[in-house]
Amino acid sequence: MKILLLNILVILLFLSCKSSNEKNPEDDPAIVDVKSALVRDIEGFYFVGMNQRVPSVYYYDIKSDKVKVIKSNKDEKIYELELSPDGNTFFYLTYKALNKKIAIPEINGIKIFRYEPAANKSELIQSLKPAIQLYSYWMDNDRFRVVAVSFDEVVASYINKNALTFNYFGKLLSDENELFDLVKNGYPVIETPPLLNISPMKRFEVISKNDTLLIRNNYDATEKKLNLLKQNLIKINWADDLKNVVLMIKNNSATKTDISHTIVVYDLLKKKIVKTFEEKGIKSFLLLGDYLIYDFKPSQNYAINIFKLSSMNNIKTISLKDGCALKSLPIR
Repeated sequence: MKILLLNILVILLFLSCKSSNEKNPEDDPAIVDVKSALVRDIEGFYFVGMNQRVPSVYYYDIKSDKVKVIKSNKDEKIYELELSPDGNTFFYLTYKALNKKIAIPEINGIKIFRYEPAANKSELIQSLKPAIQLYSYWMDNDRFRVVAVSFDEVVASYINKNALTFNYFGKLLSDENELFDLVKNGYPVIETPPLLNISPMKRFEVISKNDTLLIRNNYDATEKKLNLLKQNLIKINWADDLKNVVLMIKNNSATKTDISHTIVVYDLLKKKIVKTFEEKGIKSFLLLGDYLIYDFKPSQNYAINIFKLSSMNNIKTISLKDGCALKSLPIR
């Protein structure tokens, strides 16, 4: 009898220990975070659109539902626009013309500008020599980077890579130059911004196992498999509501001439994908306040969709006669 009682006590003690080690999902601090989350009130956003066949800077006012031209100059065509992570300023690259008379087209008259919305003013930051490749991105919240690749003026088989890094306010922090021998080193690899795999409050992480993506909850160490490949992951953005994370995935079937992506919205509390965007020609997206904004190609020209996260509804499609996009339009 004593042995039986002893065994019962051991089992009860084991169950008690196991129960104390398990965390109650209702006590997850992420739930409190969501309730107190501060979602930015977004009045509008900037994008690139064609104005009389000239790539120009536009602004869309969400509340008034109006579009207006901010900058349009045929000698300073918009090549690329990069909105800052906080949405309060942006840099943009312009060009004068594309030289198609040589084997590899060359971008001429390149300029780098910074625009301050509060002052409604553009500032010329730098001018660059002709390039055969040009791109830009935000390295983090405070640093913006421009990369220009050009032919070497002396040796035909050499390529110059010029990378300039600016602070948030447009001050030049570094000007790096690298020389590549195409025969020995090959063409310089395109730089990409780091993935933001950890949530702002550090409650969640996007991780991978066996090249498959998972969402990890750091409170209870649970992991949710997404059935998406790590190698196709392009971008991660965490919403202001602290409830949703947005992933952009490169489509395997996409061609180099018409690259397309899929955008996935994952609800961190429901632990599941709640929305997937698979429109033709998706190139990029912005996450501003309660809005998920992305460009796509419904026909011959690009357009922009505005999706509201709180209601999970598309509220607006912006389309211009000759197309519009968040970052850039094809050079014609």
